[in-house]
Amino acid sequence: MPRVTRWLIAVSALAVLGVFAFPLWRVTLEAPQYPEGIGMQIHVNGVTGVKEHDLDNINGLNHYIGMARIEPEAIPELRFMPWIAAAIVLTGLLVAWRGSRAVYVGWASLVLATFSAGVYDFWKWEYNYGHNLNPDAAIRIPGLSYQPPLFGSKPILNFVAHSYPDVAGWMLIFAGTLIGAILAYVLFRPRRRTEQPPRSSTALSAIATAAFLLITSCAEPSPRALALGSDECAQCRMMITDPRFGAQVIMRTGKIQTFDAIECAASFVASADSTRLRSVWVGDFERPGAWIRASDAMFVAGASRASPMGRSLLALHNATDSTDARTRYGGQITDWQALVQSARGATPTGPTHLDGAPHAP
Repeated sequence: MPRVTRWLIAVSALAVLGVFAFPLWRVTLEAPQYPEGIGMQIHVNGVTGVKEHDLDNINGLNHYIGMARIEPEAIPELRFMPWIAAAIVLTGLLVAWRGSRAVYVGWASLVLATFSAGVYDFWKWEYNYGHNLNPDAAIRIPGLSYQPPLFGSKPILNFVAHSYPDVAGWMLIFAGTLIGAILAYVLFRPRRRTEQPPRSSTALSAIATAAFLLITSCAEPSPRALALGSDECAQCRMMITDPRFGAQVIMRTGKIQTFDAIECAASFVASADSTRLRSVWVGDFERPGAWIRASDAMFVAGASRASPMGRSLLALHNATDSTDARTRYGGQITDWQALVQSARGATPTGPTHLDGAPHAP
């Protein structure tokens, strides 16, 4: 490829580095009670408020209408997106250095597909965030959802939500546009009769693709939505009908085991080979359809709510005040380690990882 094309490829790859220095997206809420607006910024590895207390204020407002708390540590994409961005930059620079047409076509196709998947994933997160509402919320309006816009502005109750790319988001849009323009040029420009592809093009294409897929394959699978009335419990084989008590265990192979009750998941983990387990997730009782890592959950045993297996065991995020939880649901507060060890018939001794391997408190 011409030298100027290779330089442009390098520029498009380096533009992706912006995600490590600037926020990707900004969502702002305006209302009479917030004349200056409150907002949050989405980064490649976290979510923060535009101002110091904005994220807490948004979570407080969401509580009244039944929307889930925004907990950055509970969003799995934030753990592997930095690795994907790094892979795009490094492989892009390799492609620019070699200047192979075939390698570029493969790299550009993967990057544009990744960008598209990222936009869809963000839209899906917004959809779940705005539609999976707590049925016991203080304010409920039948048929109304609170999904913020993907791009643009939208009225929600007495608020107006604005959603636009931030600095790094515009840099990614620039990179994607440049990559697409170069791809069109490479694919459709007439090739000289004497131009021969380098012998190493196939090998380099395989290397670039393998490096990119190696990074993306390290991404931890996330739990899926339960198919109520269709999925069955992997432990007791009962049909799953209530997501508030459900649980999922993701195996190292990527297979997902579903459970109708938290105690069934604890029994499964207690009897399983821990090396085969990747992660354990439990349904948030207060946010039907939302998932919490088992290690990040606070459990109420013997609650005043009947569960499918009769133990009245439910899960809340560990940021929930335990005294308030006991006041509302009764029962005793416990944690995932204690549940698993109880299922093993052992006495709890200290905190554990999701797979049961001990670690320092």
